[in-house]
Amino acid sequence: MTTSRLLPTLAVILAAVPAVAAAQEWSGGNGFQVLVTDDAGQPLPGVTVMAFLAESDRSGGPPPLLTDASGVAEVSGLSAGEWQVELRREGFMIVSSYLRLEDGKRPEVGFTSRQRTGPFWAPMNVGYSSVGVATTTASAGSARAMTRAQRRAERRAEQRERRQRRENVARIVEPPAAQPAAVAEQPAPDPPVEERPAVEEPEPEPVPEPEPEPVAVRLLPNRTLLRAGACPECGPGEWSVASNWPAAPRTAETVACAPALAERMERVAKIVEASLPADFRVYAGSLAEPTGNDVLRLLPDEARTEVQELLLPILDPERSCQVLGIFLPVDARFVGFQYEAADLQSRGSCLPEQPCEIGEAAWLGNPVIHRLEHGTFVYGVFENQSSELRREANFKVYFSPPRGWLPPR
Repeated sequence: MTTSRLLPTLAVILAAVPAVAAAQEWSGGNGFQVLVTDDAGQPLPGVTVMAFLAESDRSGGPPPLLTDASGVAEVSGLSAGEWQVELRREGFMIVSSYLRLEDGKRPEVGFTSRQRTGPFWAPMNVGYSSVGVATTTASAGSARAMTRAQRRAERRAEQRERRQRRENVARIVEPPAAQPAAVAEQPAPDPPVEERPAVEEPEPEPVPEPEPEPVAVRLLPNRTLLRAGACPECGPGEWSVASNWPAAPRTAETVACAPALAERMERVAKIVEASLPADFRVYAGSLAEPTGNDVLRLLPDEARTEVQELLLPILDPERSCQVLGIFLPVDARFVGFQYEAADLQSRGSCLPEQPCEIGEAAWLGNPVIHRLEHGTFVYGVFENQSSELRREANFKVYFSPPRGWLPPR
């Protein structure tokens, strides 16, 4: 039986927590400056900059900011640690970066990726620096970055080749040069009187090649996974994990829910159940995320391609109807769920089949639960009913993990 976590007492609990205590998880004396330009190098004003703590035991972040006319935004008052930064502007790809902030040090950029938003492929180039320090942009996958990477790869290949030549020198014995005819006709000298018997040396045993080490897929920090104690509305021993996905305004051009939705999701669940490697059955997180930190990247190539084809008409950001799915680890117990909807102005909770608090948005019924042999798959259907505002759907699931379970790192 599905249990809703939208309890009236939640508002009382949250109201009792001082705002200062809530901010302590993410606030501090660090920060960063971001410079955003288009592909022609012109500054991009009006880019929404959102920063979230990307750690399993802490969450939160400051309110979103907008870049100014110079394409610059300064985000300050942040604690030291791992941060995820998302940059969004209509007509451009979403940019996601992971930064490490340390007291007294320049922000360290882990990596930056770009995500297509519907038909828009226009890139945003992003550069990070300390607050108040001028910076230049370096886009993810730019020609300049690719050229540098290629040069580094070529230098490494040359160094590796030189090292192999030094360590594994092939000794070539040249045949003796042909003697002149007059010399060649002379009789060969007599063999020595005593000959040592030939001693056959044993052939060395072949050295077995080392077994290749398994390739470990490291999951990115999941800011939506909250452990017991870090989730304010969770019961004793409960964890929560969330999935987020954008939904376009509902217009004549956008498409509502895809046909044969339930059938497609059934097939997706079966493919993931059959294909997810045993090492990743501890995974707790999204079926699909715009950042790519999802279960799809853990699947073999063939299975991933098949799932992506099934999800193509479901997870298009330019649809007003979106499906959000969450996988729970093997032997975890599903406890409950929470629906939310948000835009740049506000965020609010939702009840199944009722208008969300922000208005003109709804979740269509209770989540669908698939109990699989290697875990549990839960998904819900969200519909943006606004004709003007782009929305973000947030689907949170509560669960009790098995004894000794820890999220993969």
